[in-house]
Amino acid sequence: MFDGVGGLVRAGKSCSAMITHVINVLMLGKASVLKLLCYASDLPSGVRQGQLPGACEQVACALDGQKVVDFLPSSSHLLYYYASDVALPASNAHCTQVEDALQDRHYGVWAGRSLRDMSAAEQLSFLSDPAFAPPEGESFSAFCRRTTQWLQAVGQMAQPAVVLARPAVVRSLVTHVLYPAEGSVTMAHAARVDVQPGSYSLLTCHAGQWRVGMLNAPA
Repeated sequence: MFDGVGGLVRAGKSCSAMITHVINVLMLGKASVLKLLCYASDLPSGVRQGQLPGACEQVACALDGQKVVDFLPSSSHLLYYYASDVALPASNAHCTQVEDALQDRHYGVWAGRSLRDMSAAEQLSFLSDPAFAPPEGESFSAFCRRTTQWLQAVGQMAQPAVVLARPAVVRSLVTHVLYPAEGSVTMAHAARVDVQPGSYSLLTCHAGQWRVGMLNAPA
């Protein structure tokens, strides 16, 4: 599932220029701070009714290009990382890269199921056991682990970038940055962080150390 920072699958005219710029920055030793602007997409249609999201639905992503310019000034060459469960804005002309690691948590056969329809034992396991995985699905711990691994890998890059992902994924990235010393993100950690649909969060990385520069800025 996790393929690191994979190959480019969709490229605009800026790709070759972006790659050249990254190489030049690395050679000059000027890659001091990586900025990662994370945009949280809309929620899947059934989530507001208490249903677990599915991976098949591509949710809308109303990214504001001017906001990107405001939050990442002087960044003419941007790489956009996005998940396949998020609809890439049609107007995007930057270099883009799909990342399976940025998909929402996989709920297996429970996708589309309401929490109210679960038995008491199922609810207890789902809501309190980070190692519990729905049938054919993914545990909370496994979900956090793959997003953490992706963030650690992308931290080696020099170029500012944008992440387009569902709110739960952005929250997972932010939570890992806030609680790095804990070893692994827990459900209690995640419960302390709210990421609103349509919001912008900024993560920065310097010398391998991540920080939260901005959280939940409105669209």
